[in-house]
Amino acid sequence: MKVTSFDHVSLPVTDLDRSVAFYRDVMGLQRIARPPFNNTGAWMACGTLEIHLTVNPQVHFRPAPLVDTAEIHFAARVADFKATVRHLESLGYGGDKPDGDPKRLVFRLEGPAPYLQLYLVDPDNHVIEINDAALKSP
Repeated sequence: MKVTSFDHVSLPVTDLDRSVAFYRDVMGLQRIARPPFNNTGAWMACGTLEIHLTVNPQVHFRPAPLVDTAEIHFAARVADFKATVRHLESLGYGGDKPDGDPKRLVFRLEGPAPYLQLYLVDPDNHVIEINDAALKSP
């Protein structure tokens, strides 16, 4: 087998409108057409990658909005990291928020990755990494 690309990430959610608003307004994704499945959901897209949101309150969700960088997560790459931070801060997110605050940002600016990183959670406590398309200076 040779994987040529990844297609989508599927995320269970408890409140579809709230999740669509987050992925649209915070993450900048666009809602796209979704086939008429038997369950409630929405598809969001950015380039060729899609996020499939499916309402499923029975799933074992992470119990609190704690940002754990070693937890299961997916990553989004941004062209302008500083502009992304400004955007998130304009929406009330910040690195100064305490643990458990749903608008807390966790920065990894000096880590081993070759790019700047930050982490946040969506409304259902799924961890999201945002990383910079530009490589850090050696």
